[in-house]
Order: sequence, then C-alpha cells, then structure tokens
Amino acid sequence: MALSNLDSIIGLLALAAAMPQPISAQISAGPAGSQEGSSSGWNISYKVPPQWQVTQRMGRLEMLASNSAAGAIFVAPGLYRSFDEALADLSAFYQSMNLQAYPVEQPTQTTIAGMQAMTATYASQDQTGRTVQGRFIALLTPHGTGFNMLAMTTPEQMPGLKNVLDQVAASVKAGPPTVNQQAVAALAGTWILYAGNYEGGTRAGGTTSHSHEETVVFDGRGNFQYQSTSTVMVVTPGYTGGGDGASQSSDAGTYTIIGTTLVFKSSKGQMAVDYQLQGGQLVAGGKTYLRQ
Repeated sequence: MALSNLDSIIGLLALAAAMPQPISAQISAGPAGSQEGSSSGWNISYKVPPQWQVTQRMGRLEMLASNSAAGAIFVAPGLYRSFDEALADLSAFYQSMNLQAYPVEQPTQTTIAGMQAMTATYASQDQTGRTVQGRFIALLTPHGTGFNMLAMTTPEQMPGLKNVLDQVAASVKAGPPTVNQQAVAALAGTWILYAGNYEGGTRAGGTTSHSHEETVVFDGRGNFQYQSTSTVMVVTPGYTGGGDGASQSSDAGTYTIIGTTLVFKSSKGQMAVDYQLQGGQLVAGGKTYLRQ
C-alpha cells in the first residue's frame, strides 16, 4: 500500500508555504495560549503559538501558518517506539514532495517537555532550485506514541521559525492513545484492489497489457496479511508468442486504528495511512479496495 495522493497534496502545500510570498487569506489568531492543537484518538496536544493558526487538517497531520512569518509548521502523531520509526515517517513525507533531504545539522538526542526528543535540520531544493530548510523535532511519549514536528522555510527565515517550533515542542502533552476496537473488528475480511489496462492492437505496434492486484486480509483482531501481483504482457506482430513479466510481494503483521489512521506494523517497518470504511469499500492510502 503506497503513500496516498493526500500526502502529495500536503507536500505541495509545504513547498508553497515555505517560500516568502504575499498571503491572500487572512489568518485570525486568538490571545496567546488560547488555542490548542490535537489529533483525535492520539491524546497528544500542543499550544498553537501567538499569531499562528492551524490552517489545514488532513487525517493525523496538521499544518500551522501565520500572517506575520514566512514558512509552515507540520505536526503529526504516530506509533513510534524509536527515533528510527519517527525518521522513517519524515523520510516518507519528503519522498511525497519528490525532495531529497540532506542533513545540515546531525540528529541530536535531548529532552523536551519531559520526553525523549531528537532534533535535526535538513536542506533540500525545490523544483525551481531554491533551497528549503526543514527543522525537525521528534518526541517519544511514555505511551508507545510519538509526535513529529517539521518547520519548513528558506535558510534566512529559519532562525525565527526555529524559535516558534521550539515553543510548540515545549508545550506538548501526551496521554495513552485510544484504539478504536470497533473499527479494528469492522475491517475483518478480505479486501481486493484490481487495476489493469490494454494498449495497442494495431498490426505494426502490437499490444501491451498491464494488470495489478492487491489483496489484504484482516482477521478483525489486529493481524493482517498482504499480497500484491503485477503482470505485464507484450504481444509483437509476426511472433507466435509474447513477452511478459510478473512481480509479487507479500507482507504480514499487525494493524491498529487510532482516530482515522490505520497503522500497519511488520518486519518491513511501520506504515500509517488515513482510511475510510464505506460499506463494501475501504479507501486507504489513496486506493480503493472492495470487500470480497
């Protein structure tokens, strides 16, 4: 299951917000400390700094922006038991933006808000060649969860935005997450995604067909099995046979649901996607699966 299209949209928002530019939509901010951000089910909260506002909520991710500062801050909870798992989510975020991040400041472990913390600064270039810096803070809570915070802006604006990010990190409070056991049970069964196309059909060009199938089996108690198969077949005029290729992959592990987030864990690592269950359709990771 791949990153959702929503993650790509988030990435575009990040790049747009990171560049100094006029802001057409005015953002209203209340008195200092009067606003609080949180994600349903995760039981992790933080204070929104003065003159800042939560402007986008996309599943477990929230984006903060300000009328008076260039840049954006992204925050998201996750089931992190180590900083490696938190960094894997950060890497996926950068990949969704088609960016490669290089460390400006190597990761450093410390303590923030009474929790284990890691800080780092990365640099990347957008499609126009402009440099974008990302200041990253990850917190590990005592409850098997974590909180990722990423501030993105240009290098000259980063010192000011870094101070704002530090305020956010210092205000974080965390309790035990609430697992939606009813939703875990509701996924029980076999879900299938199928996609295919057919091209060509002329004497000169031959034909090409592609097919892709994914199967996910949930037991309703927190365990899953996954298998995918992709096939390509090419038929060339003048030949009795054709060329074809097939690839398969499989995975198995555990799953849980917190808020609107479906979290998979296996030997391949952790993956978290926003999901919706609509009758016989499961929309997860930007893909639609049908109940068998």
